[in-house]
Order: sequence, then structure tokens, then C-alpha cells
Amino acid sequence: MTKLKQRKPTTEQQDSPLTDQAMAYLRHAIQTQKIHPGEEIDFTALAEKLGMSRTPIRESIRQLLTEGLLELAPGGTVCVTELSTHEAEGFYHVRDELEIVAARAAALHISELEIEMLKTNLALFDKAKADTEKLAKIDNQFHALLYDACNNSYLSQTLTHLRIRIGLLQGRPFSNPERIVAAYKEHASIIKALESRAPDKAQKAVAKHYRSARKSRLSLIASR
Repeated sequence: MTKLKQRKPTTEQQDSPLTDQAMAYLRHAIQTQKIHPGEEIDFTALAEKLGMSRTPIRESIRQLLTEGLLELAPGGTVCVTELSTHEAEGFYHVRDELEIVAARAAALHISELEIEMLKTNLALFDKAKADTEKLAKIDNQFHALLYDACNNSYLSQTLTHLRIRIGLLQGRPFSNPERIVAAYKEHASIIKALESRAPDKAQKAVAKHYRSARKSRLSLIASR
């Protein structure tokens, strides 16, 4: 019986996992503002930092250009997209409506384990009040847990993508100490509402949280 020769992976196939790694790094860097809105992407430096060739870097950047997270600047350079105040308001309107849908669904589907995970996250948030970068990471984890609890993978993925786009807004969300205190209380209220398994209470708690977050973030943009 003739043995079939295994085909060697093409260059494109070999680069695919590296492209995914580069995209994951850039999405996280944009979301956490390790790369700031308006900042130019240095292909060579990024390739060296991630230990890969420029090919997967180019492919990842091409994908993020189509997603709107990056944009072409004059002279052919690539920069992180920067949202205007008007664009931010439109973005928040859509995002907030979907967050409410997710909260109502989560109130019906959330498990005891997921509630305990949210409580653990809240405790970590409380301990990290002096570290704004760490707070942002814990905050993102809180909302990722909330999205997973809604029991709707498409809605969860859409909200995750929209949340990454928050990184396109100028300013850090927890640069204001008052916002840190308010966010902690709002997260606690969301958890309490989810524990009650009451969609109306979950909607009210989440809506209050996002009104407060939106007002704080837009004020940072306006002050620049």
C-alpha cells in the first residue's frame, strides 16, 4: 500500500498562529492603552518584541484595520484609531443597549459559580485601588464574566469586541479616584441584582453603572 506523503504546511499556514498571537497582543494593548489612541505602530519594534517576523505582524495589522481598531495615517503609517466625542457618544449608545440585554439574560442564566467568581473579582478590585492599570484589567474581567453569564455566545462576542473599542477613547477610566469608588459600588449592586435573579433589577443596576462610566469617560475626552 502506497503511503501518502504529508504535505508541509504552507508559509501562510505556519504564520497563521503567529498572526493570531499578534492580533491578541494588539487588541489587549489597545484595550488597556499600552498603545495609545493616535500612536503609530512600529512594525519592526513590534516584531522584535513578540519574537516573530514582520509577515504575521503585517497580517494582524491588516485585520485590525478592517475592524477599525487601527487606521492609515498620512504618509502611509498605521496608527491606533482615535474616536471623537461624537463617535464616542454613538458608540456608547449602541454598547449600553446591548449591555442591558446581556444583564437581563444573565439574571436568568447565571450560575452560583459565576456569582462567586464575580464576588472574587469584586474583592480583587477593592484590593487594587492604588493600581489603576491593574484595576482596568480586573474591570475587564468583571464584564467578561458578565457576558459569559448571559448564555448567548454571539451577544458575548459582540460585547467583547465593543469593549476593546473603548480603548480607542482618550484617557484612562480609573485616573479619577472618585470613579474607582463609584465603580466598586456599582459592581457590587450588579452582583446583588444578579443574585436576586430579577432581570429588572439587573437592568437598573447595569444601566446606572454605564451612565456613570460613560459620563466619566466622556468628561476625560472633553478635558483634553
